[in-house]
Amino acid sequence: MSLTNEMISDVLNLSQDDIEHLSSCRINKTLVINVRLKKKTCSCPNCGSFSIRIKEYKLRKIHHSLLSLDPCILNYQARRYICSDCGITFYEDNPFSNQGVNISNLTILNVLKELKEPNATFSSVAKHHHISVTQTQEIFDRFVQISRQPLSKILCMDEVYTQTSRKNKYSCLILDFLTNRLLDIVYDRKKYSLLNYFERIPKEERNRVEFVIIDMYETYRTVVYRRLPNAKIAVDSFHVIKNFNQTVRNVRIRIMKRFDKKSDEYYLLKKFSWLLEASDVRENRSKFNKRLRRYINYPQILDLILKISPELENAYKLKKKYAHLNRYTRYDEADKKLWTFIDEMKGSPCPEIQKMRKTLIHWFEEIKNSFIIINGKRLSNGIMESRNGIAKEIKNNANGYRNFARYRNRCLYVMNPDITPNLAGCTKDLRMHN
Repeated sequence: MSLTNEMISDVLNLSQDDIEHLSSCRINKTLVINVRLKKKTCSCPNCGSFSIRIKEYKLRKIHHSLLSLDPCILNYQARRYICSDCGITFYEDNPFSNQGVNISNLTILNVLKELKEPNATFSSVAKHHHISVTQTQEIFDRFVQISRQPLSKILCMDEVYTQTSRKNKYSCLILDFLTNRLLDIVYDRKKYSLLNYFERIPKEERNRVEFVIIDMYETYRTVVYRRLPNAKIAVDSFHVIKNFNQTVRNVRIRIMKRFDKKSDEYYLLKKFSWLLEASDVRENRSKFNKRLRRYINYPQILDLILKISPELENAYKLKKKYAHLNRYTRYDEADKKLWTFIDEMKGSPCPEIQKMRKTLIHWFEEIKNSFIIINGKRLSNGIMESRNGIAKEIKNNANGYRNFARYRNRCLYVMNPDITPNLAGCTKDLRMHN
């Protein structure tokens, strides 16, 4: 479909009264628009004099996202004025782009809008708007530089695999539990880095933090106790269950190694290991199993597995009992029920269970605090897992980031809907900043 001058002027948001000349043609697959605006009365920006004259016309080639399928170039004939009184030169105002920029304002806005989506990459956005990847990154770096968000009363802390350098593999995400806002991403999760990060935050702000939800990472606990003195720590219940599943897995593997690989016991422990970690094994329709030479369903298979070893059965039943305790216990009951359960674990013959028992004792207060309910929600890092997934998606779609500052800004920009670009532009150079 051919574009008329009226259509082009509408897309460029120009009135016919503003246009002195407008024409278009196609060169290969590029739409080239030639435009010159009508002369308007203006004054010298230096002395305010109206005694000005046209010195020359300068041709500016501006990349414009007029079309999605084909590139578009604006050949804009910009008037350059000279002041008769003070002698300075200046260009006329135009609605296309700022001085010294060869990409239109509309293209910049469209680029920033697309980069708000987590599945967009700098390469895909650059291809869509027919500009280079470097130009897309420069647009983002110039208009999206986000400061640390204020600490909230309840924080979630967790790591995400970023590997933004050879020395650093994990970064630390800090989230507001109540609003689900991503507050910041710290370059790494090392103790001295986190201590220095929180030390730079005003003490009055740190003292307002009441709870911090973490996994069972000792560094996080140390940092919270040293830098957030008024905060209680809660261990995410999901990670406790995860540790219990790993404990049962270790017991299963140890017992499985006792049997010949051709035995039925090895077959059951290997092929149906997932039954030991499932939260609920429901009865299903029986299917014929060639190896066992019988019709059997999943609950029956689980019974066969547990009969293989009293140790495995003991570990599995303790895991199920803790899962029930974790789900149905109130905070005012947690202290008593947790200690009762820990005492019961003492009689287990499994060395893996004894190791898990020591873990529960070591993190007892933090696990007990996880039963606290705030505004109808139990303290947990559940929302953090969602944000962690978005952070991974941003990284994986781009095949990784080497510029941590850019990655941090991108995550904050994508995950916080209320954060908008600073259209005045930023002066800090992020190209070599890590």
